[in-house]
Order: sequence, then C-alpha cells, then structure tokens
Amino acid sequence: MIRINMARTTWIFILMLALAGTATAIPVLPAEFSGSVTIDGSPAPAGTVITARIGDRDCGSLTLTTAGAFGGDSTFDKRLLVSGEDGDAGKSITFLVDGIPAGTAVYTPGTSTSLAFAVTKGGSSGGTSSGSSGDGAPSSPTTTAAPATEFTGSGTLKTDAGGAVQSTTVIAAAGGDASLSIGRGVRALDHSGRPLDAVNVETVPPGDLPAPGEGEAPAVRAVRCGPAGATFDPAIEVSFTLTPEEWGRAGTGQFVVRWYNSATGAWEPLATTVRASTRTITATVPHFTLVAVCAVPAEVAPEATAAAVPAGVETPTFGVTAVGVAVRQAGLPFPWLTGFAALAGAAFLLRNRG
Repeated sequence: MIRINMARTTWIFILMLALAGTATAIPVLPAEFSGSVTIDGSPAPAGTVITARIGDRDCGSLTLTTAGAFGGDSTFDKRLLVSGEDGDAGKSITFLVDGIPAGTAVYTPGTSTSLAFAVTKGGSSGGTSSGSSGDGAPSSPTTTAAPATEFTGSGTLKTDAGGAVQSTTVIAAAGGDASLSIGRGVRALDHSGRPLDAVNVETVPPGDLPAPGEGEAPAVRAVRCGPAGATFDPAIEVSFTLTPEEWGRAGTGQFVVRWYNSATGAWEPLATTVRASTRTITATVPHFTLVAVCAVPAEVAPEATAAAVPAGVETPTFGVTAVGVAVRQAGLPFPWLTGFAALAGAAFLLRNRG
C-alpha cells in the first residue's frame, strides 16, 4: 500500500513539474515585416540586406531576391522575421538597409506589418562615394534622411513613371484631427492605373455617412479620402486623434476602423492599431474611399470585430495574425489555469486507478 502511494506521489510531482514548465516557457512569437525598399530614389537591387536590431542585438535579417520589395501576401512569400526575447515587447526595432538606418517600428510579437524603407547613399555607384577628402582619405557615404512633405487638406505627390512616390508625404485634414501618411516608394495609382499626382482628405460628419448595418456601431469620426478609387501598394496609413469625449464612447468596448464598400453598401473592417496614451487610432488602407472609426460594444462577439483592439491596448494588431491579442479576445484561459485543470484531472485518474 505504501509503494502504491509513493508511485502516485511521484507521478503527480512529475506532472506538476512538466505543467509548470509548459505554463512558463512560452516562446516569444516573432513579428514579421514586408514592404518596399528604395536606395537613392530607385528600387533597391537584389542582394540588398535588411537587418533588424533591438538595442545592440541583431534579431533578424533578410536579403532581397526581388528588386525594391520583400515579403508579400502569399503564404510562401519570404518576410523579414524579427525574433525578440522575453521583455522585448514594446521596444523599438531599428532597421538597417545595407548598414544604413532606414526606420524604426515597435516590436509586437505575433503581428504582420507593411513598411516602406528609403535610404540615401549618394554617389553614382549606389554604394560608397568614389571621391576623397582633402587629406586623401575616402569620403563616407551620405546617410541623410529624406524629409516628409506635409500638406493640409490636399497635396501633390511626386511619383516616377511607374507611380512610385519619391518622398514621404503627409496630408492632414483641415481640423488636424486626421491625416494620411504615404511612404516613399509606395506605388500610387489612380482609378485608371496611372501615376497619382494629387491626394486630398476631408472630415465628414458622422451624420452624413451611409447608415451602418443592423447591429453595427455608428461612426465616431470619419474622413473621405480622394481621389476615389486610388490604390496604394503597399497600403498607406490613415490616423485619427480622438477627443477625450470621443474616446469615452468606447466604454469597455473596442475601436475598429472601417471602410465603406459602395459595391455592397457595407462597412468592412481594416487592420487597426490603438494607442491609448495619445488616443490615436491608425489603420492601413490599400485604396481610397470613406473611412470611419467606430466604437464597438463589448458584448459584440470577437469574430465580428477581428480587426478591433480594446480601448486600453497600445500594441497594434493586424487581423487574425495578432496571435497574442486574438487569444485574449477569444476568451481562452491563461496557461496557469490550463495547467491547474490538467493537474487536477491527472490526480483524479491516478486515484481511481489505485
């Protein structure tokens, strides 16, 4: 009898150790990135290396196989994977293109993000300069960052013959409470497929919008982006800064950005990022139409608001690829609770076997 009890105790102890390890040793999910790369205003050639760093540690790299682009929407497209460590979530990632700083992003495990990198090397060789300084030493490459061009209400786009935007352009609505950001290297075309030469954005009163569908939340804020039918590859960003009163409308619910599909007469969700510290809601849009921020009630099922983010969350999600947030929204139990349930079940089975 004593031998049986010792065997039970040993098995329960082993199960406890195994479950404790499962609950605490959860690997950190990588963040993945895709987008475009230009050097001196031209698509970066194949062989260009993009490196990602968190602090002083390299945490991901990718070599271009296609000029000017990396990653994509296909399952088998090779994206830049950034693998952080415990405690890295929320830290800044610095991206380098052939060793030249090209931009930053926040490390958010389990997300997929589209970026547009643009660096300036200077010189006709596309690498180091062939000139020299007065003392005969080779001159260093030029690494000046291209400034953004800013407009209010409407603005012009400088594009090449293929529609690639030549400088980062920001167009703010007249009230300054919403803006569009079009990165350098983004391919911008009008509804006929020609290079886009102008963009406009205006605030639209929620009462002037098409009515939401049954059960859908009304708009908190909206803008009309034009010209209608313009497309962008990769998608560009539209941002809204809410007032404290508008922010309070979400209550314990969520915010989601939607675009109006005139063909179906429905509002459809966009990948949404919420930053509570600045009351800023940002979404990526691949084409122009009406865009609105909606406050989604907490009782709405998670599957109906896949692109929404809780009002208090400051990390971005990108649809169902935000695994960490998706698990929380689906109401799945935390690892320690799962482990406790499994341990209780194992103890029950061992007791009955005796």
